[in-house]
Amino acid sequence: MYPQALLFALLVVTTAVSGGEVYRWVDEKGVTHFSELPPPGQQAVKPRQPAAAQGQPEAAAASADGAGRPAGKTWQEKETEFRQRQIERDAAARKQEEQEAAAKRRQRDCLLARKYLEDLQNANAVVDYGDRGERVYLDDRQRAALIRQLRQEIDARCAGR
Repeated sequence: MYPQALLFALLVVTTAVSGGEVYRWVDEKGVTHFSELPPPGQQAVKPRQPAAAQGQPEAAAASADGAGRPAGKTWQEKETEFRQRQIERDAAARKQEEQEAAAKRRQRDCLLARKYLEDLQNANAVVDYGDRGERVYLDDRQRAALIRQLRQEIDARCAGR
């Protein structure tokens, strides 16, 4: 457990150090030094870092065009575009699901209509129910008219299936 505490302390120290400014200078022997404090009596230069590495909006603004806006898109604009793409993708998926469901319904309806037509053609006696719920037997002429009507509906709704 003692090594974990040491690792934690080292992590805290390195995090605190990385948050400060870093200066770079070359001494009289030509050796380059990096430090948090500028050298006494010498001119130091802050090394350039990419804006993303610094995590500072001021650095991103420094690389901006003359209007003071960043050269690229801000994270808010990227987030907005990402959410818009998600909404469009979800809408397309919903539309696809609706189309598939409608195709399945049409296929099922065609299957049922064909089955009903087959039953009408094979039945000896066809029964319909009147307005008061009583059984009414269809004669051959009425049955033929019903078969014709059903065939027209199947041809119109089930074309190509």
